[in-house]
Amino acid sequence: MKQRDLSRLVKNTEPQASKMVQQLMAHGIHHTELLQLMGDIPRHQFVESAFSHLAYSATPLPIGKNQTISQPLTVARMTQWLLSYARLGRVLEVGTGSGYQTCILAHFFNKVHTIERQESLYLKARQRLTDMQVNNVEYLFADGQQGWPSDMPMDAVIITAMASKIPLALTSCLKEQGILIMPIDHPTPQIGCWRKEGDRWKCLGTQPAHFVPLLEGLEHA
Repeated sequence: MKQRDLSRLVKNTEPQASKMVQQLMAHGIHHTELLQLMGDIPRHQFVESAFSHLAYSATPLPIGKNQTISQPLTVARMTQWLLSYARLGRVLEVGTGSGYQTCILAHFFNKVHTIERQESLYLKARQRLTDMQVNNVEYLFADGQQGWPSDMPMDAVIITAMASKIPLALTSCLKEQGILIMPIDHPTPQIGCWRKEGDRWKCLGTQPAHFVPLLEGLEHA
């Protein structure tokens, strides 16, 4: 599947999806292609079946292993930041989770490198996106705080778990002018977007947010 073909493959017929898109627009999401894509992707396929009726609601939902899929607005805001500021070459995602954010990134970026430390989530997400014919993603079962194992300069890094400090391995792989999106709990829980400018970071935006914590090590299935 080529980049930007995804919306034609996963056309969504859920009526709640249209309502979700309207809510995203009301909260400042204005990127037309992103809105269309999020309306098309069958989000209910990315959550546990017991919560599928809530898949398009404005709330995080459990996906197993004490992890969650972020609410649609959070996903949309992070992606819109990337579309506004990042070169759409290679992106590193730390925390594959359900694969929902991965799926969206794969539509816009030439290559997605995604890391998940929970083996069961890693396996499910990889199979889910393979079944959806998303083929510009490279998956890794590993500790995301260690970064991508090979020397692969990234245009953007997106971290989908809360931390108190930014792991050096994740910032050193960013190209100059690369974009970092990450939740951080200091001074208050928020998610931010920063641009790498030499040894400095320029803040491009922040929003209050709550995420599961960024953990170390691996958890096998």
